[in-house]
Amino acid sequence: MRFYPWRTAIVLALCGLELACTKAEQPAEPIGPKLTEQQQKVLDDYRQEIEVGRNMAGRLLGYYGVIEDERVVGYVNQVGTYVASYSDAPERRYMFAILKHESVNAFACPGGYILITMGALRQAKNEAELASVLGHEVAHVGKRHMYDALKKMKEKELEEAAKVKVTNGPMQEALAFRERPVAEASSSGSRLAEYLTGKTGGGLNILAAAQAGMNLMTGKGLDKTVEFEADQEGVRYAIRAGYEPKAMLTYLRRLEAKSEKKVKNLEKTHPSMADRYKRIVGVLKSMNADEIIGASGEERFSKVKKFFPKVDRG
Repeated sequence: MRFYPWRTAIVLALCGLELACTKAEQPAEPIGPKLTEQQQKVLDDYRQEIEVGRNMAGRLLGYYGVIEDERVVGYVNQVGTYVASYSDAPERRYMFAILKHESVNAFACPGGYILITMGALRQAKNEAELASVLGHEVAHVGKRHMYDALKKMKEKELEEAAKVKVTNGPMQEALAFRERPVAEASSSGSRLAEYLTGKTGGGLNILAAAQAGMNLMTGKGLDKTVEFEADQEGVRYAIRAGYEPKAMLTYLRRLEAKSEKKVKNLEKTHPSMADRYKRIVGVLKSMNADEIIGASGEERFSKVKKFFPKVDRG
């Protein structure tokens, strides 16, 4: 079956709650019971989280490019969704995509958009290792690590963070290419349309938050504390899903032994491999992991690995 390039864009778009609203599309009156002020606040916050994440994910996809092979992409989504169903936030929707790059990295954008590089996927030796890596990113989303970091920034701090240049060239273009037009001030510019363009009176400015998030993600990274938490929870999710408990340890050890720049660059935004390894050993000990028998999924992984595409970027 042929996999059409435009499908990724459509899937990405559909994962948002709404992409645009017009007067014609919206009913005159809300359908169903009226939300309380607190419920509306929670809903608006969730919509905002999704839009910030969708904006960030779109920029990353635009910069790196995306793998389109249906067999590989479908497999990663299957494993990721399965692990997410055993997370602490199984009610969330997740979308997994593979970036066309041989560097070793993965990105968890707010709202459930998880992107893993081809390089990170290629370093795995079995499904259990992949599940642990994706579990780490699922934990970032479920714990709202990036989104909460952005929300804690004051407006001026957020705007300044959005202006920081991480790198020159294509990435800077990617930081700007998903800007949206300003919503109309007339009655046809609905509240949601105002919100989608980042013009809401309260909360984050969508574009500034997305740009600041990109700079944080590709620059200094999140705080080490939340990275350790993502490791800890990601490993737990994978174990709950029935995978080999020590899979993440073998994956990190393999990366630690590598000297290539495409691997070592991961430590610019994450704690050292040795520190992460040590923390995970402690988590496994607390879980009596030596007594847990899990699957490696090596056979399934090997079948899909045959279709891993060659990538000339790295």
